[in-house]
Amino acid sequence: MVKGERHVERIPRDWVEQVQRRLAAGREFQDAVREVLAANAQLLVLARQQRKKKKRKRH
Repeated sequence: MVKGERHVERIPRDWVEQVQRRLAAGREFQDAVREVLAANAQLLVLARQQRKKKKRKRH
């Protein structure tokens, strides 16, 4: 997508296999990034929970 709009590009038939491999690799990369972001979000939640527990123990 370019500026929020779909962008279609015609490619020669002999490029199809190579383009498909690159697209698959890009999708795998995006999936890995999503996993890292989800793990970071979980760690943030756990860190906040620990801080709350420490504050309660002090009082």
